[in-house]
Amino acid sequence: MNLPISTPRLLLRLPTEADLPGYLSYRNETATLEAQMMKAVDEQDARSFLQSQSGVVGIKYGWRMLSVELSDAVGIIGEVGVFVSDENSEQGDLGWWLHPDHRKKGYAFEAVTSFVHWCFTEYRLHRLTAHTLSANLDSRNLMSKLGMRLESETIRSVRRNGRWHDEVGYAILREEWQLRKR
Repeated sequence: MNLPISTPRLLLRLPTEADLPGYLSYRNETATLEAQMMKAVDEQDARSFLQSQSGVVGIKYGWRMLSVELSDAVGIIGEVGVFVSDENSEQGDLGWWLHPDHRKKGYAFEAVTSFVHWCFTEYRLHRLTAHTLSANLDSRNLMSKLGMRLESETIRSVRRNGRWHDEVGYAILREEWQLRKR
């Protein structure tokens, strides 16, 4: 698989253990954890995760995460990833996460656009989905901007921190992506 992926401002690559400080910085940022109702990750779990992701070249199933870093700076600012089930190996579910200092600058759109292209051309997926809490307007807008269509709105379907939350799901087919990119 052709990695890393270069864009005008970013590099998407396999993670390394050197990414640990940056990963912990964006992954444990308090406001985002609260907004997503997620728990912080400890250093040992983060190190294990990065190590597991650093060697996934050629593995088709499971979670594949790529580190996102600025082309002109050292250190990761976030990640993009896709989960592919062994039961449905032609479809993937996308995810992304950027440090708050690097949001609202177009980096997420740039990273996810190049990653979607990679998923369709290198990974040869047929369909990609992405899900978020209904209140996450930034991610919803990004999905729409990518050309993904809203396919589902589920009411009180995600339970986090003892509360139920609504979720939305978006999707795009490879042929839709190819038509969009012409």
